[in-house]
Amino acid sequence: MFSPIEEIKSRIDIVELVQGYMRLQKSGVNYKATCPFHSEKTPSFYVTPSRQIWHCFGCGKGGDIFKFVMEIDGHDFPEALRLLAARAGVTLTREDPTVRSERNRLYDICEEATKIFERSLLLTPAVKTYLKKRAVIEETVRKFRIGFAPQSWDHLIRSLAKKGFKKEEIEKAGLAARSEDKNSWYDRFRSRIMFPIADGNGKIIGFGGRIFSADRMPSSASVVAQGGSASSGETSNPEKTEAKYVNTPATPIYDKSKILYGFDKAKQEIRKKDCVVIVEGYMDCILSHQAGVENTVAISGTALTPFQLKTMRRLTGTIISSFDTDMAGDSATKRSLALALEYDFVRKIARIPSGKDPADAVCENPALWVKATEEAQDVVSFYFDKAFRDYTTERADGKKAIAALVLPYVRELTDEIEKAHWVSELAKRLGTPDDAIWKELQRKRPNPDSPYRAREEKEKVAPTRRQLLEEQFLSLLSLIHERKISANLDFSRITFTSALHTELFQFLTGGVPGELNSSRHTALA
Repeated sequence: MFSPIEEIKSRIDIVELVQGYMRLQKSGVNYKATCPFHSEKTPSFYVTPSRQIWHCFGCGKGGDIFKFVMEIDGHDFPEALRLLAARAGVTLTREDPTVRSERNRLYDICEEATKIFERSLLLTPAVKTYLKKRAVIEETVRKFRIGFAPQSWDHLIRSLAKKGFKKEEIEKAGLAARSEDKNSWYDRFRSRIMFPIADGNGKIIGFGGRIFSADRMPSSASVVAQGGSASSGETSNPEKTEAKYVNTPATPIYDKSKILYGFDKAKQEIRKKDCVVIVEGYMDCILSHQAGVENTVAISGTALTPFQLKTMRRLTGTIISSFDTDMAGDSATKRSLALALEYDFVRKIARIPSGKDPADAVCENPALWVKATEEAQDVVSFYFDKAFRDYTTERADGKKAIAALVLPYVRELTDEIEKAHWVSELAKRLGTPDDAIWKELQRKRPNPDSPYRAREEKEKVAPTRRQLLEEQFLSLLSLIHERKISANLDFSRITFTSALHTELFQFLTGGVPGELNSSRHTALA
């Protein structure tokens, strides 16, 4: 009789599991990839199907399917066990307190809340009519589990309480807020179309709520009468305008900087098509999927983060951003494109008509959006065409404006042949010598949204073999630093690759390399 763990392992193939997170290349009887757990250029991450294990020869991490899920999703073992059991169709019959962790409790609350919102939508014809007018078909509503939060101060709290959840837990899941006097709770989402947000495994971890009713909130007196109270960020003044969107705050299971809306539904298509389409909001993502562009994810109006880019980089090397002419100057989008270059993405832009977003394009004609993604331009081409549309070459100030818009993106290019091509093309279109463009390119300051990588990412670069040897040497030296070092030992030829290693050497020996042997004194540069 198999144990649940053995049963899960027998049903889940490690190659299929890992391919759900990253691209694997066949390498003999194994599969390989660049490691998702440390920075590297040459693949050192291997998956061995015959033994159902994985191992990285660069950072040393490895294990089975449970260890992989724990490392890549940040789960503890009980969470990984529960996740893989659901994937394998294995029932965990024993209710072990260690399996049912606090995080799992929050997952349960979000799942039950999603079901409650789905039922509320079915009972609210006005919302169904609105979604139909936005061209969202019923199949899409079910696929993305769109729901509705009624105009009530405690509908969700009461419904979840019947399922055995405490108000404190509902608050921790981001679905309730506490009154100012801290004695009562009220629903965070009221009279809103609800978009459940899932992690990469499809588990609901948060929500985005779009305001639906134009009705004003009750006065603070009536709020208290219903067991709630106005709080910071909540509308109690009838003259105060509500936010169009309200999102789940940070919780133990939800961090907006790490989540891409729709990623759980898009990841297989991203890997298959070897590109990812980035849009701005929930409806853009939903209708893009409905139109057939199922490799689409949304960032909900914020710039991409390093974590999100690393998540996508495991599956593809190409990003397509959506731009209309109004969005082309958006600084957050430019920062996203700049950071994407630092992660070696091929960056493209899907251009749609002015004033339209992907959702508008799909409502008007789904083929319009599909064509925009299929004909996406690389970043330099996009800004090159835009510059010559927006400015004239008849005057010097027009030529200067064109160069100012295009050259920062040309300068970002790492391929010198590609850079030379665009310099030549720009010179020809402006009617100026190539040398003038090259001089301007050298003089031009970097794009203010130029490529950057977080400082901590630079510090995570894998150490060289020399650096590892230095560390081992200093470790051995630390074991004998209190003993008298023999005068016959010659340290004069030793140099170190970092100031930190040099300082450690000085601390352990009381000198600098070369000073331990006066006959061979060599100062460290």
